[in-house]
Amino acid sequence: MSASLRVVGGQRVSDARQGVSPLGQILLENEWVDEDDLFAALSIQGRTGVRLGDLLVAHGWADRDAVAAALAQQTGLGFADLVHDPPDPTAARPEDLDTYLTHRIIPWRKVGKITAYACAEPERAAEALGALESGHGMAFIVVANPARIDAALLEQFGPDLAERAARLTPEDQSVRSLDTMRYGAGVVAALALVAAFIAPSALLLGAAATLLILNLATTVTRVLALVAGWRDERTAGQLIATQDAPVVLADRRPLPRLSVLIPLYREAEMIPRIVEALDATDYPRELLDVKLLLEADDGATREAAVSAGLPGWITALVMPDGAPRTKPRAMNLALDFCEGEVIGILDAEDRPAADQFREVARFLATAPAETACVQCQLSYFNVRENWVTRCFQIEYSIWFDVLLRGFQRLGLPIPLGGTSVYFRRRALEEARGWDAHNVTEDADLGMRLARAGLKTAVLRSVTEEEANCRIMPWIRQRSRWLKGYVLTWMSHMRAPGRLWCELGPVGFLGLNVLFVGGAVTYLAMPVFWIALGLTLFAGTSLFGAVLPGWAATVLGVSLALGQVVMLACAVVALKRRRMLDLLIVVPSLPVYWTMGAAAAWKAVIEVVAAPYYWDKTRHGISRCFGADAAVSADDRRSADDNEDSVT
Repeated sequence: MSASLRVVGGQRVSDARQGVSPLGQILLENEWVDEDDLFAALSIQGRTGVRLGDLLVAHGWADRDAVAAALAQQTGLGFADLVHDPPDPTAARPEDLDTYLTHRIIPWRKVGKITAYACAEPERAAEALGALESGHGMAFIVVANPARIDAALLEQFGPDLAERAARLTPEDQSVRSLDTMRYGAGVVAALALVAAFIAPSALLLGAAATLLILNLATTVTRVLALVAGWRDERTAGQLIATQDAPVVLADRRPLPRLSVLIPLYREAEMIPRIVEALDATDYPRELLDVKLLLEADDGATREAAVSAGLPGWITALVMPDGAPRTKPRAMNLALDFCEGEVIGILDAEDRPAADQFREVARFLATAPAETACVQCQLSYFNVRENWVTRCFQIEYSIWFDVLLRGFQRLGLPIPLGGTSVYFRRRALEEARGWDAHNVTEDADLGMRLARAGLKTAVLRSVTEEEANCRIMPWIRQRSRWLKGYVLTWMSHMRAPGRLWCELGPVGFLGLNVLFVGGAVTYLAMPVFWIALGLTLFAGTSLFGAVLPGWAATVLGVSLALGQVVMLACAVVALKRRRMLDLLIVVPSLPVYWTMGAAAAWKAVIEVVAAPYYWDKTRHGISRCFGADAAVSADDRRSADDNEDSVT
């Protein structure tokens, strides 16, 4: 801000024009904007209709304090510097919090029955006061920097906002109310261990029957998905969102304001990289509203955000302390501070395609109203770093290029990914946000949207992110995913009759196969290897003592067939992604999936013992970030050991 900007508490700026001068003229006269920049902003405004102040801030041509002071001068109101003259916390009323958030307003001073409110948009002040002032006495308005108002609201109402965000999802739809089911699962597991000593044959028979049914169901579903995607590759569901006619129509419509949430925790080194990645996108800056979600106890990342000199279209929000400290709780809380009609989620290391935001907006402009969500595809920028990252890339290719394509064509509910996913704001709010206690809040939200009759579209736009390149962090990350899948399944199956009615038989069966079948596939990998070893080297069957010969053969064939189908999916996926050089890695995938068995058994234990524990994935450790991003082995180990997770 120019040194000539004078802040006089809640009094009017001394040379107020009583609203007669255009905002640009006031900024120019006070030397708060350059003349060429002002003309450029006015030119853009003529094409887009975006408010001049928002344009100037978004392009870095004026700062927020200068625009707020100019608005105060234009309207004859006072300007409040909330940094040097913060709001009086005793003036606020907790029961009015919703109105404060809706109208971006906060009580600043209170003297007797007269209250001064700091607002961001003077033109909406009358509406805000009408909602606030019934029986509260007299009021007047001062203008303040909108980012300062957001920060003041977070500071004053932090505990209330944290509690509300934690319980935004109704209790009967949240995993926080699953204690009875979880403990019941623990009892069943304990009884199974007892049965293993008392009646091992009966236990083995039950395990064989369960494994056979689930493995066949999962294999058949994958085959159907493979065939469905192959037969209708060009028009599978809504996957191809760039057909000529809709594009032409969408291009003629104004783009929506887009809010992007980026949760960060102990990731100070990632801030310059995510800013660089976002800066490479082509979405109009005046329509971008990016929120970096930082935690109150993460001083290093907060300092990095301050020192980064964030552009005007990126703001940092400091999440108040509270439990659970999870990504979905932070996103629920930030939702009240978003300005966009469309809400997107990115991870700290993501590199979205340059035109991704525009493609999402274009698609939603012509998509049916019941399309609530757009999921973009994911890939990795460190694919060829080592064997783990190569296998991870193949796995993602299978998921996005084969299975999701087929699932959508078959009408199955889509479990969302945690990044590069975009929502119509109204649909997200009607779904009551993310379950703050679910460690795979994305997959759960996909199911809740499907149960509400809403659809998810999967676009071909690709976001590159960092693949976990070390085995132990990979196991911890996969364990969190699998635990979340089990908890999500339990949450939705607490009322199976209602689930059947809402999803229909195909969706009901699909949900069970996706979540239970996926977890059991990992859990059964040791069984697969033991059975294969006994057959090849001992000439006997693992289940030969409890199953008829034909049944043991069917089970063995089904286990082998499941592996073959996934390998076939891998070949098809790599062909579609044009990564044929990775075909040499495909035969080793069963070994890679065996790593998932350790993660799956860890997840099963945590479902009972630590359901809300968030095993945080550390970003920025790949060699592909370059020498400047290198972290020593000791530093990495220390960071992993000290990672704060939620209990």
